Amino acid sequence: MKNIIVFGMGGIGGYIGAHLGHALDKEIHDADTAHATAVGEPELTFVARGDHLAAIRDTGLHFTSPAGENYTVRPARATATVKEAGTADVVFLCVKGYGLTDACRQLKPVIGAETVIVPLLNGADIHERIRAEIKDGIVLPGAVYISSAITRPGSVAHKGGPGNIVFGREPGDLHYDPAPLLALLERAEIPAEWFEDPLPAVWTKFLFIASFGLTTGLSGKPLGGVVADPELAASTKDIQREIVAVARAKGIALPEDAAAAAFEKGKVFPPETTTSYQRDLEKPNAPNEGDLFGGTIIRLGKELNVPTPATEKVYAAITGG
Repeated sequence: MKNIIVFGMGGIGGYIGAHLGHALDKEIHDADTAHATAVGEPELTFVARGDHLAAIRDTGLHFTSPAGENYTVRPARATATVKEAGTADVVFLCVKGYGLTDACRQLKPVIGAETVIVPLLNGADIHERIRAEIKDGIVLPGAVYISSAITRPGSVAHKGGPGNIVFGREPGDLHYDPAPLLALLERAEIPAEWFEDPLPAVWTKFLFIASFGLTTGLSGKPLGGVVADPELAASTKDIQREIVAVARAKGIALPEDAAAAAFEKGKVFPPETTTSYQRDLEKPNAPNEGDLFGGTIIRLGKELNVPTPATEKVYAAITGG
């Protein structure tokens, strides 16, 4: 995999890009490693915007790990557009849900028949949304468990969560070999788990982030505050049960304890962890992922005749609807 694009350099894209860039730098400069020479040096492209892009171009991408490790990576190319990147071997798609359609339209010129797209967005139907815009390539449904954010232009901090990617085979595809991509992620020290049927894993992440996203968004409290508040905890659990019911009505094989496990997962993150939806709501008139969470649950509930009163109540309180 020679031509690698990280599209969207926020918290998730910054994490992915920093790990990839750091691994490539180590291989190139390690005199005892012949691997980089043997396979050729991969070319890394970061797609970003505004002040963040300008800072990356000027001084590189600065990254901080939860353990306090700091390093800076410089991609082969930092750009606002992928036009000059050429056909990609792999694209890590790391934009917010509200930017997905525009990102897909920008990516079309660099997507070939063998291009692998790894979407790491918050959402249960991201694969379908991508396929509505991009017909070529291989789209691997996936998700990532992480709390990571831009701290200032050019800098990203991984604040919590293991940073593990869960992903897998595109529905209907029988031929794709994930070994090269898994090897790339291993080289970059990005934990990854491959599933022949990734949809339960995608819905498990959605179950966690949509429920806590809605209740943190409503209350303004971080994960620890929601878990500790009896009323907010109850609302979160109700929404989680509704999401499980919707998923099962769609034929997604979630485990019996899926809802309870999703709530327990909220206790693993640092108590001060905030959700991306919550942070978006704190910015007046900024776009947000509410439709990706509340809107999706409510729409699918209606389509599948699954009641979603807890989600409707919380989402209406957030939106004023």
